[in-house]
Amino acid sequence: MDNNLCKNGIQASSDTSYIRIRNFMWPFLNKTIFRLFPTWLRFPRIMLLRIFGAKLAKTVIISRTTTIYHPWNLEMDHLSIIGSNSNIYCDDKIKIGKQCRIGSNVNIATQDHSDKTFIQTKGITVIGNGCWISAGCSIRQGVNLGQYTMVGAQSLVVSDTEPFMTVSGSPAKEINKAIINYC
Repeated sequence: MDNNLCKNGIQASSDTSYIRIRNFMWPFLNKTIFRLFPTWLRFPRIMLLRIFGAKLAKTVIISRTTTIYHPWNLEMDHLSIIGSNSNIYCDDKIKIGKQCRIGSNVNIATQDHSDKTFIQTKGITVIGNGCWISAGCSIRQGVNLGQYTMVGAQSLVVSDTEPFMTVSGSPAKEINKAIINYC
C-alpha cells in the first residue's frame, strides 16, 4: 500500500504540515513577539502578519494588544487602524478598506452558530472605506458595512449597512444618513 495514503484512502497533502505549524505557531507569536513592540513601531507587527499571510498596506496601525485569529484571512488597506484590546476572528475573510478607524475592545467575527441547530456558519465581513467603529462594538459574520458608516459605541451590527449611514444599538439600527451636497 502507498505510504502517501491515509487510512480512509485520501492522499495526504504536503500543505497539511504547513497548516498545522502555522495554526500552532501564530497564537504563540500573537501573544508574545507581536506585543513586544510599542504601537507606534508598526513595521515589525506588519511584517509578522505578512509572514503569516495577511494582506496589509504598509501604513496600517494595529495596536500591540489586538488579538488576531487566523491572520492569513485578513486584508487591510491604506491608513486603517485597529485599536487596543480588539479581537479579530478571521475564520473567513475580513476586508477592511482605506482610512477605517476601529476603536478599542471591538470584536469582528466571520463565524457564528445558528440558533437552533448550532451548526457553524461562516461569512466574509467587509468594512468599507472610511468606516468608524466606536469602542466596544461587535460586528458579526457576513456583515458588509457601506463606505463611511459610523457605528455607535457598544453596538451589535448583525446586518449590512448602506454608505454614509450612522447606526447604533443592539442590534444596530439606522439613526440617520448623511446627505452629501456637491457644489
